[in-house]
Amino acid sequence: MTSVAALPFVPRILRREQAALYLGLGVSTFDAEVAAGRMPMPVAVTRGVKGWDRFDLDAWVEDRKAATGCASGANPWDDAG
Repeated sequence: MTSVAALPFVPRILRREQAALYLGLGVSTFDAEVAAGRMPMPVAVTRGVKGWDRFDLDAWVEDRKAATGCASGANPWDDAG
């Protein structure tokens, strides 16, 4: 399996292992999030081949940031002192 980091570019459609790596998640965590419906669903690329649209994964990250208050630009570590 080729890692995303080894590619000269990040493809638009990522296979399961690549999608997990792109998000910084382990494959089992990624699978659990998909199964729970908290992750974008894969798209059928060809018969028997599916992958995740990188733009959908990016939107998921932005949603997570908004849900945790990170989208506002506020850094919760600034108030930790």
